[in-house]
Amino acid sequence: MLVVPLLEKYKKYLTWSYRTLGFLKTAEKFVVSFLVMILFNLYELAYYIPGMDKLSRSQEYLSTYWFNLCLMATGALVLTLLISLIYRLFDRKGKFNLISLLETGFPELKTKLSTAYDNRQNINIVTKNLFEDVHGQLTGIRIRKIIPKNQIFRSFLVLLLVSGAVTFCIYEGFSLDISPGKIIENLRDNAHNLNARAYEEKEETVSDSRYKVEAVIIKNGDQVEMKINPTLGLGFTSQIDGNTASKFNESSGNFDEKFTYSQTYSENLPEEYEPLIKQYFETLSSK
Repeated sequence: MLVVPLLEKYKKYLTWSYRTLGFLKTAEKFVVSFLVMILFNLYELAYYIPGMDKLSRSQEYLSTYWFNLCLMATGALVLTLLISLIYRLFDRKGKFNLISLLETGFPELKTKLSTAYDNRQNINIVTKNLFEDVHGQLTGIRIRKIIPKNQIFRSFLVLLLVSGAVTFCIYEGFSLDISPGKIIENLRDNAHNLNARAYEEKEETVSDSRYKVEAVIIKNGDQVEMKINPTLGLGFTSQIDGNTASKFNESSGNFDEKFTYSQTYSENLPEEYEPLIKQYFETLSSK
């Protein structure tokens, strides 16, 4: 069968072209990743690795600037390998398939080439005619037509431009005024402030339920939340006047002698406090 040797010849020719394209695409990923790391000062992320700061100070072969460039180049290489690996795992269509490539590039071989290749071990009168027909068509094709020349040129051009940008940034020391370290610190500070604010709000909304008094009154048809702690003097005077003391002592006979009451309340309180204070004393007297 003459079809198989011809396919092997085309495969070697096209494999070289597609390997060149693959190399250019990988190099393109690397220089783009390297440029991004230089522009955004991503070398700072490496110093979050324990011992990296000590290594930077202890080594004597490179200056700090070139040491950071080596860190970014290493990061770009690792990122390129990860992207290439993920691309190969999930891009089933991107794998090199000579039969599919030839049938796509030359519609006259559609289904004939794959049928002849699948039956290459099954030789009879029918398949013999098919082999001869396919071989004649394969001999007459221009294999250079399906070489990915445009993709190779585009990848080479991108690689050239981005490499020039990387070279400029390295020798001019150019980078954007963006620091990942500052961004991380700001995020930490914001998270800490949010936690502190939430804690403060929680502390402010915690009610004192020791006396089981609802600090809510109705004023002009609206509910008004009142925060009164008798022991803090809010709504109660720190000193007792004579009239109030006599009235309070007269009414204290109804309570348990062991009960210790707080300071007396001021008679100048708004009238909205009256139900609350009444409920407070009723609660105390019921214990």
